[in-house]
Amino acid sequence: MKRDKSHYLGELLVWEIEDYLRARSAPPERARVARLRVSSRSAAEAVAAELEAGGGVHAVARRALRLGVASPDDLFGVVTRDEHPEVFEAVPGATLPPKPEGEGFLVIRLVAFEP
Repeated sequence: MKRDKSHYLGELLVWEIEDYLRARSAPPERARVARLRVSSRSAAEAVAAELEAGGGVHAVARRALRLGVASPDDLFGVVTRDEHPEVFEAVPGATLPPKPEGEGFLVIRLVAFEP
């Protein structure tokens, strides 16, 4: 039996639209992020620019660690709206501007919202 791929793809698109609308009606409280702790503002801005230009998170993190401007830390994690409200104003894939934290700066890339 031959499958009608166009019908199947159309159903997938409908599901994606429904998921998007559901997410917009019930704002998420948790988000998966990639985060890098960087020692200086200039290094943080360079890391953020590289991520924004399409650099892979792992490659950028390795380079920053090798140059000694980033701290080894958990690269991926989950944040809540209370911890980082600015994350919930972004779209998945966006890199947020460096944010002062402790003695350094935090660069965050939003990976996805969690239901």
